Amino acid sequence: MVSRLERFKREMEPAKEAYYNELKDFARNYKFLGEMTLEEMPDIDTQDYIFCFEKLNGTSEDVLDKTLTELYDHMDEFSKAMGIDRFSRNAVISYKW
Repeated sequence: MVSRLERFKREMEPAKEAYYNELKDFARNYKFLGEMTLEEMPDIDTQDYIFCFEKLNGTSEDVLDKTLTELYDHMDEFSKAMGIDRFSRNAVISYKW
């Protein structure tokens, strides 16, 4: 028997790939962002997807906060346009500290 978590992960796989690729491409506009990694945090029925960027060059917190807002805004628009807002609700964009 397939669990709800397994079903959720299977349903989200195409959206995860589209979101990952778009975020990675869009983040190239920010030279102070390093490599992006994806962490998956399972819950009982769903899973959170945490996209973490390395910070490069000692970038200030103000610049990072503004960038995080720009990344979220872009990905919200992308998710709505692609019909993957359900996935977007479980996606987090962050920095490695």
